[in-house]
Amino acid sequence: MGRLHDNVVRRRNPRRGSTAVEFALVMMCMIPLFFGTMAMGITIGRGVEAVQVTRDIGHMYGEGLDFTTADAQQLATQLAHGFDLSAAGNALLIFSQITTVFPADCTAAGVSPCANSGLAVFKQRVTMGNTGLKVSAFGTPPATYIDSLGNIAVQDYLSQGSLVTSGFANLLVQADGDVAYVVEGYFQMPDFSFLSPGQSGASGTGGIYARAIF
Repeated sequence: MGRLHDNVVRRRNPRRGSTAVEFALVMMCMIPLFFGTMAMGITIGRGVEAVQVTRDIGHMYGEGLDFTTADAQQLATQLAHGFDLSAAGNALLIFSQITTVFPADCTAAGVSPCANSGLAVFKQRVTMGNTGLKVSAFGTPPATYIDSLGNIAVQDYLSQGSLVTSGFANLLVQADGDVAYVVEGYFQMPDFSFLSPGQSGASGTGGIYARAIF
């Protein structure tokens, strides 16, 4: 009986060992899958939030809210409560007013020659948040032309080539007198960033970009 019992035990041990190996192999696949699914879910949620924040702030900007004021900036901070819009934070908002120059605009302003005729140009540029995260998809007007309220003088945007936007005219066709109110948002991922490399840098790699045009 003793020998029979030993044989039974010896036969069972290999089976238990193979089960443990199978379990370990399955867990090696399941654990990364679990964390990957979690990271993807958070990224999708953050993406929805980023789009919503950008759209809501863009709508207010289009209605004439001045985001150079403390009250408007506080409101933006409250709307983007899941992100940090401080100068060293993980989010950035870029506000631009863009218009297309027509010959009548230059005539009215007494600007000749009308160097930017037919081109989409910046009338205003305001930023809020960490400006080191990303640059605007439509270009960056030189700071020398921007006053304390973010406005650009008529004579400048009618004549200065550095105030012409990049690619905006291909995105939206404007009639004479139209002004587009554009808000671009860039948001880094504060949650589980170790699962998504490349979350920083001026190129914006790994973050969430959204824009709203009114």
